[in-house]
Amino acid sequence: MFNSKMIHKYVRFQENEERDQQQLQLGIACVLDRFIQQAMLQVLESILEPTFSEFSYGFRPQRSAHQAVALAQTYIAEVSVGG
Repeated sequence: MFNSKMIHKYVRFQENEERDQQQLQLGIACVLDRFIQQAMLQVLESILEPTFSEFSYGFRPQRSAHQAVALAQTYIAEVSVGG
């Protein structure tokens, strides 16, 4: 893989009908491409994750937007009670 040029396969599109009768195209990645993406994610994530701020919630494992909102609400509550 590393010694040769990787040629990406085309994404296969599947049309699905939504509830409001609109056609929605979903891209389905090639299995090999998805496998390589996941392998790279696991390696890079283990290297880069420790460098992120503890207050960063965007696209991180074990963190969600709901947790970020809850933390923001606790900060707001602390400020409004204290000040």
